[in-house]
Amino acid sequence: MLNDVRNVQQLAVGLQKHQRYTPIMESIYKVYPHNPPHYFVPNTMYIVTGSILYKQRLLFGDEHKALVLGILLERAAHWGWEMEAWSILENHYHFIGRAPENALTLEKLIRQLHSKSAVELNKLDKTPGRKVWYNYWDTCITHETSYYARLHYVHLNPVKHGLAQNAEDYPFCSYRWFLEKADESFQGMVMNQPIDRVDIFDDFD
Repeated sequence: MLNDVRNVQQLAVGLQKHQRYTPIMESIYKVYPHNPPHYFVPNTMYIVTGSILYKQRLLFGDEHKALVLGILLERAAHWGWEMEAWSILENHYHFIGRAPENALTLEKLIRQLHSKSAVELNKLDKTPGRKVWYNYWDTCITHETSYYARLHYVHLNPVKHGLAQNAEDYPFCSYRWFLEKADESFQGMVMNQPIDRVDIFDDFD
């Protein structure tokens, strides 16, 4: 299992090593609890949250989280989304990524992430046909300080939900990669940005 987790981390680094952080963003519309509107704007940054049905803790094991993270990173690379931050938790996920020219691919990315991971999770748990995912919420970020705050929030999300004391030790979020790949000045801008007023759908406790 430890090798599987390391492989996911190596995949994350491999997919991201050619990318660099660039400031942008702030939320331009409010999202709603079910059938939310999805706005697609090319070459801008999005924060996306996906929820397990009924907020069940179906991603309770390391293998479950690694499976979802691996599919997310693979599908993001396939559709040309540049990942900037991610956290896979027990009953939801968050990620921040830059849209390619065809931002409509976000819908395809999420649909494939949910369908592929549901099949594999149900194989793992021996629960064929079980419905796994509920919905997802996407927000376009348009303001620099909002971008920093959301990066900070997503990197440290495992700590918020009590899954780690130090996000650097949590293999299913991007914080360790961020510390290894981002320069110190950018790390300071992100991690010094307050997150107490960040408005992200995260009611999963």
